[in-house]
Amino acid sequence: MKKSAMENRVEKELDEWLTRERRFQKLFSFSLDNNRAFLREKLRYYRTLQAKYKARAGPKEQLTLRMMRQEQRAIEKQLYPNLWIRLGYKVLSGIVQGASAGREQGRYTTNIRDLKESFRKLGFPEVSLDRQQLADRQKLVVPVSYEVGENKRMAFELHLKQEDKGLFHLEGYIATLHQLEEASGNKKHYFRVDKEHPINTRQTYNLLSGRPVMTGNGESRHWMQLDFNDKDTHGNYQVKRFYPGYGFDLEKKLRGLPLKELRTPEETRKLIKALHNGERKEVTFTLGYKQQRIILEANPRFKSLNLFNQKGEKISLAQALKGKVSRKTGLRNGKRLQKGLPGKDRVRVKRR
Repeated sequence: MKKSAMENRVEKELDEWLTRERRFQKLFSFSLDNNRAFLREKLRYYRTLQAKYKARAGPKEQLTLRMMRQEQRAIEKQLYPNLWIRLGYKVLSGIVQGASAGREQGRYTTNIRDLKESFRKLGFPEVSLDRQQLADRQKLVVPVSYEVGENKRMAFELHLKQEDKGLFHLEGYIATLHQLEEASGNKKHYFRVDKEHPINTRQTYNLLSGRPVMTGNGESRHWMQLDFNDKDTHGNYQVKRFYPGYGFDLEKKLRGLPLKELRTPEETRKLIKALHNGERKEVTFTLGYKQQRIILEANPRFKSLNLFNQKGEKISLAQALKGKVSRKTGLRNGKRLQKGLPGKDRVRVKRR
């Protein structure tokens, strides 16, 4: 078990109070043991700790809270020796503490809702998360897993970290691409959640599949790609980054190809967005009356585009332009269609 999960938060905050108490004792000549102003402040501090940790304390913290309640009762008797006054104080403080607990409950409800919203924005499916899961730990790992294709599965470990105010945020996640029948085996990498460079689950899958992804905003916008041949000391892949100054212009490369998908601005935007997200995109080469379906992916490292045939085999641009069998027309290189008589089918004729 991690040290952070074993830490007694109540004890840690009591130590901070004792440090303050020793500092006050050095500053003032009178004893703090009988000073009513100091005792009232100490009692108020204890009540705050009770309200803060009562509903989410671990076993060790619960014991510390019980011991602290005994000292609270001793301070109450010292401050309010009259039984009726002491009972009135307890009723009033109970009302205040109940209101504080209600606010604490509301904060956690809001925190869980915000966490789930951050999961959704990154593309995770519905994640089961409740207050009890957050109750007794400063760090929490939430597992998520789903299929992404035949014999392929994505598994995530969402790492939640508690802030100073007691609320949790998504610090990062470990993503693993399980490829059951691939010779390359599984791929695993830790992704830190960064507001400047957000990586969603689909982009994570594409990165672990070896494809580059465009990330960042404004001047920090750039391509990133995992280097499967190089790992750091934590077992994560080294990340290669290609900024605009590197010289790869995706749209310019696309404009150099006879692509049907560049006919309208909307189609062009969709194609560029898909390639930015690391997708392999099926497109149509148009050469006169011929059409050839191929698959594209960006390759910023070599300032080029990778081309694949329908079987997923890498091909050259020259091969793509040879006019192989088209799924759409069924035509082969060297053949064309001749318009027949009305009511007759078209017939194949050889080009002269």
